[in-house]
Amino acid sequence: MQLTYEDAGRQGLDMSMIAVCRKLRRLAKLDRLKLDENEHRSCLNRHLFDYIEYCGRDVLDFIKQYLSNLQPYMILRRKEQEPEHSFICVIDNVYRVSVYIKVDNRQFEEVVISFHEDNKRGIVRTNSLMQADQQRYVPIFADSVMSRVEEENRYVVKAFFQRGLSVLGLELAAAKCEDVFIVEKNAIHMQFLSYCNDYIRDLYISDLNLDFDRIEVFSVLQQISFTSYGRDTFSSVSILIDSLCVQKDMFSKSLADFALVTFVQNLKLTDEQRQELMDLLEEKFRVTSIRGIDLILMRIRENLYLE
Repeated sequence: MQLTYEDAGRQGLDMSMIAVCRKLRRLAKLDRLKLDENEHRSCLNRHLFDYIEYCGRDVLDFIKQYLSNLQPYMILRRKEQEPEHSFICVIDNVYRVSVYIKVDNRQFEEVVISFHEDNKRGIVRTNSLMQADQQRYVPIFADSVMSRVEEENRYVVKAFFQRGLSVLGLELAAAKCEDVFIVEKNAIHMQFLSYCNDYIRDLYISDLNLDFDRIEVFSVLQQISFTSYGRDTFSSVSILIDSLCVQKDMFSKSLADFALVTFVQNLKLTDEQRQELMDLLEEKFRVTSIRGIDLILMRIRENLYLE
């Protein structure tokens, strides 16, 4: 039997972001977006724009792609920062950014996007965000149905997810709930880690002239081993930085960015270990000719959630 929103809500699923997410996806796909490129007082949006351009992407094209693939579980409303009805402030609780959206309610709808990183002093680590991270099942928009068990609410669907600068197509077990599908959130996370593992393993057979002897991959338990913390973790992040720096095209840089962001976000470190890792990286790359290294190091810092 197909679920309803009410059924899902009674089971503890958060269905509140579906309508907002659907509208953003639709307007992005219809190319009804404008980008506010004014520099914010925090300057954090300038870093994000610069990093996107460093990876060979056009900022507006990236944001259209990002919003076209937005999923309801990724966003939280920040109503206290919505000065008037036409504003929507959204936090992406995967990527840790804020998206300020002004909706034009005239006949031809469009949205003005102010899109910027917003983790200065860890301000996005709210109780609501942590609760969202603990959700077991989440609603998603699927692109297609791969298979279905007859007379049962059991599907395998394909859906697209934005992770860093890359878009990943994942096949997931799902249940139908009106116009969305319900999936296990951890299944999405595990596939992200699997992609990251594959990327890191591919470095072994690449011709990038990297220090493969010190590379570290996720264990079969999809976590990182820290039996020799301070050497392996630092070396692994360093190799992922090297991989990002040597890529020549937009697609390759996007994949390298995905691997770097996923790896860093999944490090299970204390605050002191995070700071030590960042200090080591800053020291290693203090004197270097690598183009864009400051942008890369700031991206790592933001995804480590350092203040």
